[in-house]
Amino acid sequence: MTRLLALILPALRAPEAEPALFDAMLDRLDDLSPRIEAVDRGVALVDITGLGPLLGDERRIAARAVALTREVAQLPVRAGVGDNRWLAVLAARLARPQREGAQAAFHAIPSRGEATALAPLSLDLLPADTATRARFALFGLTSMGQLATLPRSAVGAQFGEAGERLQQLARGQDPRPIVPRRRPERLATHATFEPPAEGITEIALALRRLTAELCDALRARHRAPGRATLNLGLEDAPKIRVELAFPEPALEPDWIARLLIGRLEQATRARQPQQVEEEPRIIAIGLAFDHLADPAARQLPAFEARVGRWEELRWSLERLTMRFGEGRLWRAVHDRPSASLAERRARLTEIGPS
Repeated sequence: MTRLLALILPALRAPEAEPALFDAMLDRLDDLSPRIEAVDRGVALVDITGLGPLLGDERRIAARAVALTREVAQLPVRAGVGDNRWLAVLAARLARPQREGAQAAFHAIPSRGEATALAPLSLDLLPADTATRARFALFGLTSMGQLATLPRSAVGAQFGEAGERLQQLARGQDPRPIVPRRRPERLATHATFEPPAEGITEIALALRRLTAELCDALRARHRAPGRATLNLGLEDAPKIRVELAFPEPALEPDWIARLLIGRLEQATRARQPQQVEEEPRIIAIGLAFDHLADPAARQLPAFEARVGRWEELRWSLERLTMRFGEGRLWRAVHDRPSASLAERRARLTEIGPS
């Protein structure tokens, strides 16, 4: 049985409310469920089906959702749970705080008990237009139970298709599925240094922390980046930008951070060939992950006998170089097979990152 959680934030339903605030809350709710729909300004639907064994009863799940939104902004929230989108939103509208001044309220419509729960409620709660409300009053209909018990043919004859849809809602029926929003295809973060960091070595720890934060956020959403982009803000110098494309989506913060540091060092040497000894003064770093996809089901192997996967091999060799240092990887080149001495038939050559 599907169970949906509706969250209503009255403060964000005002026309002057900042949309970015609600978007940030939706991003945080991704940690609770992968199926989230922004129904309207300040109204969200979350599919919580099957979360009970992990998080507890529905009240606890709603409390967790409210806590996630309040990490973004301390705003009042009404939470409701029902078997479909109509019942969940209605439950949230009916929610009232248990004590005066409480910032959160919760109400649940029992599964398969919607007929009993809705019967005494006013028809004013239905999304009907003014003319339809007036006709309801003309026929003496004031509660959802009265409308629900009428024959469908009679309702259709008097109120048309709109009346039949309203009767479905009064009976607790809503066939409309939840339409999950598309998750952000790019995640970014940044850090500043005051005073400026002296050289790339000093920012390694901060870069490792930022990489881990983004990997943790994506892991919770079952996503992984296919590319990392690092921007380095320098004092009195143009910024440096490096990109690291992965042959497969990866969620390994240590390796990603080390490879980015290696790319930074290469970019710095290429920009200042005559000033290799001079360390750049770094005032900020910005890290972004994009090309998001499902994470790979396995770690990338160092070597694998598959034709046409040279990019994976290059990636694996680069990781090994970062771990063990340069000058540690060599390969044998058999370029003089006709030489009289065996030791002259082959030679060793260093394997570089490219």
